[in-house]
Amino acid sequence: MDYFYSDFTDENYRRLLNIAKNNYKYINVKDYRSEHISKVIINRHDIDGSVHRAVKLSQIEKEENISSVYFIYLHSTMYNVFEKEIVDLLKQIKKNGHELGLHYEPWFYGIDMSMQKEFKRYLYYEKQILETLLEIKIHAFSFHNPDRGGWTKFGDETVCGLINMYSDYIKNNYSYCSDSDGHWRYRRLEDVLTKAEDEKLHILTHPASWTPEVMKPRDRIKRCAEGRMESTIRRYDENMQIMGRVNEK
Repeated sequence: MDYFYSDFTDENYRRLLNIAKNNYKYINVKDYRSEHISKVIINRHDIDGSVHRAVKLSQIEKEENISSVYFIYLHSTMYNVFEKEIVDLLKQIKKNGHELGLHYEPWFYGIDMSMQKEFKRYLYYEKQILETLLEIKIHAFSFHNPDRGGWTKFGDETVCGLINMYSDYIKNNYSYCSDSDGHWRYRRLEDVLTKAEDEKLHILTHPASWTPEVMKPRDRIKRCAEGRMESTIRRYDENMQIMGRVNEK
């Protein structure tokens, strides 16, 4: 099977955006129900692994005059949403002209499909965290690993005032293309955009999967993890110097 690893570079991402612009119009997620429009794309990014990579893609999109929606994952082991640097980067994505949403993980709380009251309580709780932390209003959420717990079957269109990106309406009215696991899970995006056979597209990408050079999926994640480690050590050294303390190496 050809996983098209060479597709997942910054340079190729820009090229794909330009292919898309020839055949489609990018719309805000809030306009997902616009019945009178066709040949449109909702461009969604789930930030599982790297906010730095998300900023890079958001900058490329800004330069190409494209608006996307970036979903923030509060329980990531790869970044801490409460760090000042990460908050500033997320705000930069917003400044680049994009929407921010919540990447929600019900099973973190031990919630299954039968626990609707708890599901909504924690969804609202995380919505408030993001809105307070980033001083914004969010309008949508996406599930993290929706296959776990059967959340792909949760078809409600809105919950707690947030658009559900896995709602029955979106699934029934938008064709889907995803880069989950670092390769094209269903269809290759370039083929989808070039053929332009779909009237409405819901495209999911994960910023950590896109790098300056060609890499295998695991190596892309390793790159993010190592960058995180180096940044943590660098901040430690800087703080020790600021405080005038001994820092034996």
